[in-house]
Amino acid sequence: MLSIIVLYSFAYLFLLSGALFAFIFLRRLFVEARERRDLRVYLEMEKDLLEVLTASSPGRAALEFARHHRSRARVLKQLLVAYREALTGRALEPLKIIFERTIRSRCLRELRSPFLATRLQNVRLFVDFSRPEEAAHLIRLLNDKPVVRLAALNALTGIASGETLAVIFDRFERDPAPNIYAYSNVFNSLGQRVEPFVRMSLRKPLPSGKHALLIEMAGRLLLRGLYADVVRFALSPVKELRIRTARTLGRLLVPASRRVLMALAADPEWEVQAQAIRGLGNLQDWRAIPLLVKALFSPNWHVRYNAGYGLAAYGLVGVLQLQEVSRQKEDRYAAEMAGMVLDSIVLTGGGA
Repeated sequence: MLSIIVLYSFAYLFLLSGALFAFIFLRRLFVEARERRDLRVYLEMEKDLLEVLTASSPGRAALEFARHHRSRARVLKQLLVAYREALTGRALEPLKIIFERTIRSRCLRELRSPFLATRLQNVRLFVDFSRPEEAAHLIRLLNDKPVVRLAALNALTGIASGETLAVIFDRFERDPAPNIYAYSNVFNSLGQRVEPFVRMSLRKPLPSGKHALLIEMAGRLLLRGLYADVVRFALSPVKELRIRTARTLGRLLVPASRRVLMALAADPEWEVQAQAIRGLGNLQDWRAIPLLVKALFSPNWHVRYNAGYGLAAYGLVGVLQLQEVSRQKEDRYAAEMAGMVLDSIVLTGGGA
């Protein structure tokens, strides 16, 4: 009885292994045959595309190309990706016509494909061929794998017209649960072109998290024209907004921000104090030196640290103040911080 069971088990495993081997072999034959066929079609289509690009009327030739090759979507995508990366300027216009008349709607659908390679191939086509209203589709890809996320950022940057930026910011404002990291990458990649849109959004009654990101972007992108819109958040009851405001003012380095930063340095929250003190050190206004010296005696380490290196940024005058604090005996922590900063200056020849 046992030998029969073993025999049947062996036969089952043999048949299963044979079937699996046959499947792999046949699939490999199918893939190789498809690759050879695709290569043949690719070369044929490439020849036709070169004729389009050199035609006396590229637009008309592109329409004829699209009509003739509409059914070859898989190979057409490969061809357009390759030539999109090789051509620039007006030479891309025939490719845009072909894309619009053939595979645009299919590529939009396949942006949601479960396969990474498919999503990546399709998003690459939208770097030069997308419309402003398609920005929303590209923003969703900012939660994808890094390689897809980078391609989506390139696409968004490439279509950064006023209309596209309006779509991006409208989606940001309406998004009930925005991915702050994704939007931060978008705004950062678009650079100073976002200034008027950030200004409009700062003036709207948005949730504090969205205002916080916009304030941060104003500082990161050095949008000094937004100073008046940012500075009003210094009086916000939300601690995070006061922190971001202090940090941004320390980056913008607008002389008028001294009074605001000095007021924030007296904030009841130590996180706000630390950012305000750091901003005053960056601003290097001589009238802030007494406040920086006072901040060295703060009970919070971060405030003392920023005050110490803020004074070091003033050169000799700041160093003399640090030396005086390091020699006093009333506050051991202030003396130790001042001494640490002085030692750092000696070792590095500068600040932190």
